[in-house]
Amino acid sequence: MPGLRLISWGHRRATDPLLAAKETFRAKRPDIDIAVEVRPLSDFEHQGMAGVARSYDLVIFDHPFCGDIAEGGLFLPLDEHLPALLGPNADPLYVGPSLDTYRLHGHVWGAPIDAATPHALVRRDLLQPLGEEVPRSWDEALALGERLAPRGLKLGIGIETPHALAVIASLMANAGRPWHTDVAAPFHIDRNAFLTAYGRLRALLAFCPPETLGWNSIDVHEAMVARDDVAYCPIVYGYATYGEADQRRRLGFAPFAGASAPFEAGSMIGGTAMGISSFSREKEAGLAFVAHMLEADTQDRLIPNHHGQPAFLSAWQRADNDARFNGFYSAALSSMETAWVRPRRPGYPEFQRDAGRIVAEALRAGADGTAAADAVIALAAKL
Repeated sequence: MPGLRLISWGHRRATDPLLAAKETFRAKRPDIDIAVEVRPLSDFEHQGMAGVARSYDLVIFDHPFCGDIAEGGLFLPLDEHLPALLGPNADPLYVGPSLDTYRLHGHVWGAPIDAATPHALVRRDLLQPLGEEVPRSWDEALALGERLAPRGLKLGIGIETPHALAVIASLMANAGRPWHTDVAAPFHIDRNAFLTAYGRLRALLAFCPPETLGWNSIDVHEAMVARDDVAYCPIVYGYATYGEADQRRRLGFAPFAGASAPFEAGSMIGGTAMGISSFSREKEAGLAFVAHMLEADTQDRLIPNHHGQPAFLSAWQRADNDARFNGFYSAALSSMETAWVRPRRPGYPEFQRDAGRIVAEALRAGADGTAAADAVIALAAKL
């Protein structure tokens, strides 16, 4: 019996849909066994692909790794094997630029199974009794923070690497000064735009609890569900599952509150894809499972029914999915459709990790960002 080893990351948004899909796949292909393993979010964000590709048949990964994957020939070019689902005409199947994020050097290196981009989180039960509306822009978020502070309420944000860096990159893209993404050109980051974005983030931190300095994206959601003093976050990688009915307090959602109109645009798209290792001895079995993950019923029903966040546009447009997740899909759609795609060049994941640490440490130290900007730009120049 062919056996597949699959590595994902440890959150129910990631694991529960895979385990459910494994069972529905087994009903069709009882001859294929799949073992699902998990790793922490930090490993998912930073762990190199070369070793992972040699240890697993199927890998759940994020698109910035495509540069290393393509350069090393680590994964199968899936467009060649599943052209109807992942070929040049398949983009309309997916929400926003989800498929295009995994396309590099003419090939698609991962099948999008999960879609996400930073957007806002809201505790409407805390804002509405005060007569407060959800901010649409960064300036409105700062003004909200000023009004909430005397009432003992705070804002939230993610700082732990790479999340503060993601906020800065998103604000830069929103302002029309995105990082350069052409793999054939030098990697350039506009210093003035970086410092402006850093200053905006630093200003927001004045209205956040001290614990924010150690939070990643999951921590922000967990805190806003568990405690009743964090009322709003203008940008964080979203987890629809925190809007489900089994949460202590169901989170609400809103578009990214950028600094420049259109305020919802420019967030640093994430999401995940499933890649097939070039070293796998069970490539055909792997392709069969990837195709199963991209079936309409898997995307539209199975994934959202098991706490997941599908990549198909049709799933995002379903009213029942939107209701299940407390309006997540309708709220985040405009930011998904206008999201910014990160560089996909060899070595970028290491840059993101190291630059994220530089920014996080600077914010924790209360620094003005000048040294951090110079250090990040120096790192970028090495790619």
